[in-house]
Amino acid sequence: MKRAAPLVAAVAALLLAACGSASAQVATHARSGTPTVVSLPAHPLLSLAIRNGRDLGPLAAGTPVHLTLGLTGRDPAGLDTLLSSGQHISAQQLASQFGPDAAAVAAVRATLAAAGIASHWTAGDTTMSAQGPAGAVDALFGVRIDNRVGQDGVHFYAPASMPAIPAALQSIVNAVSGLDDYPTAGAAAGGGRSPTSVTAKQMADFYNVTPLRNNGIDGTGMTVVFPEIDQFDESMLDDFASKFNLPAFNVQLGSSSAGRPGKEQGEADLDLEIVHAIAPGAKEVVYYASADTVPQAEQQMYRDFPHGAIESSSLGECEAPGGQNKSDATLLGDMQKPAAAAGWSIFVATGDRGAYDCADQGDFNDVQADLDASLPYVTAVGGTLVRLSSSGGYGSEAAWGEPIEQWGGSGGVSEYWSQPSYQQGPGVQNRFSNGQRETPDISANADAQSGWDVFAQGSEAVVGGTSAATPFWAACAALIDQDLKKQGLPLIGFANPALYTFGQSPSGLPQFPYHDVTQGTNLYYPAVSGYDLATGLGSADINALASDFVWYERNHGSG
Repeated sequence: MKRAAPLVAAVAALLLAACGSASAQVATHARSGTPTVVSLPAHPLLSLAIRNGRDLGPLAAGTPVHLTLGLTGRDPAGLDTLLSSGQHISAQQLASQFGPDAAAVAAVRATLAAAGIASHWTAGDTTMSAQGPAGAVDALFGVRIDNRVGQDGVHFYAPASMPAIPAALQSIVNAVSGLDDYPTAGAAAGGGRSPTSVTAKQMADFYNVTPLRNNGIDGTGMTVVFPEIDQFDESMLDDFASKFNLPAFNVQLGSSSAGRPGKEQGEADLDLEIVHAIAPGAKEVVYYASADTVPQAEQQMYRDFPHGAIESSSLGECEAPGGQNKSDATLLGDMQKPAAAAGWSIFVATGDRGAYDCADQGDFNDVQADLDASLPYVTAVGGTLVRLSSSGGYGSEAAWGEPIEQWGGSGGVSEYWSQPSYQQGPGVQNRFSNGQRETPDISANADAQSGWDVFAQGSEAVVGGTSAATPFWAACAALIDQDLKKQGLPLIGFANPALYTFGQSPSGLPQFPYHDVTQGTNLYYPAVSGYDLATGLGSADINALASDFVWYERNHGSG
């Protein structure tokens, strides 16, 4: 890697441009808090873009349209039971016991072929790709795909109505995506200068990661994988490693051909740097995607690591009011449920708009949770403000919520997913509970006032956001996995059953691992004793958490 030119401070005009109004944010966005160095051109919810934009007429009948179909697996209840028990099984067992029925898939493919739509399916996968001319797609799904332009000048195609899955496909197809090419993902990297910034070393001390590192645990042998829609800058990684006396990065590009990433915006740099600072021995693999192809990149990740790895995702979209994007949630669930059962640890940022996750996309009134983080098969990461002690260790934390700036760690009650059986413990049943999935699960430093010191876009900067908290948790999982492997124990895999077990202080637990955050709000939900919708179970003493996972694996036998 080449060395970067001397670093310069971010200019005030750039900061102001990045901290624009919420209505100018993207529909699916990277999770970085304020102040920010950069910001992509922003787009409202697809429904608002259709309503407020112009219809340019039907997409030409022969235009190729690329689809992804979600497929229902066999015995979904049985797979839920396995996941909630904290166990994981091989990819071969998953395909044979829980994968989609091959005969049903063959029938669906025949129906698609008869309609003039080609398809491809890999045995065991819970998604199927398909491609056909727009006219054939329109006819099969009962829509008319039109060319459109949004108020912000973005050109895209999309139908005006929700698709209807034909009766001939309903036996196994439960979701369809690709009927539009609206840019549903965007990235923004947090930045600016702050006297209260922290280094990763300080956060390692704050969250008690240091004892593991002093014991030779650095993530060696573990892999952390990132879906990214903006490019990282190798020279920025070099500068980060040089300043903090870290070894060279071990970064590889994955095999995904899902789409081309945008130019460097800082999110990918941030993700890679925080993981490297906490777990410098871990291998980091980046799967690039474009703004509308993130699910395809994630599916390829799960194929490439059939025995599991650690995912850190700072991309997401809100659960749109009225269930507008429920099909997106179903499709992601189809992919991530078997991945979690196969041994993946999936950490997802909850977002940075507090309880109002759709605010970035033009909805300023509805309390909405994050779609990606609400999946029952991922560990949703919220945010806190940290206060170091006089000696530099753990002092205190508060829920991240900035009422003037309207930033905060997103969390809330899902509209799409029922509460999973593993989500139990003090505080889980609260005055906001309604039988649905609650987020976040856990939290870490995210407030820009205690932001992380990173390198991006040619300068050293300070970032906040749940997109900083998430790679921190992924890196800690890599350390704990290495510790478990050294002791001949199964790796963490799907973390939530164990995390919620620890929150109930079961008999024999070596040490209660959480810092119970009871101060502040995320702009709506208060931080209270026990679980809450602002910080989840709280943040963690990572050294204690490592001991607890050893105890858990020895007593639950999740291999």
